[in-house]
Amino acid sequence: MALLFVALAALVAWAVLIFGGITTSGVTHLLLAVGTVLIVRWWALRA
Repeated sequence: MALLFVALAALVAWAVLIFGGITTSGVTHLLLAVGTVLIVRWWALRA
C-alpha cells in the first residue's frame, strides 16, 4: 500500500510542476517515470 501512496505523491508532484510551468527540468520527467513505474508495480503485485 505504501507503493501506491508514493506513486500518487510522485504523480501529484509531477502535475504541480507541469501545470506550474516548470517543464524543462529533468526532475519533472523523473517524477512521471517513477510514479508510473510504481503504479504498474503496485498493480502487478496486488494479489
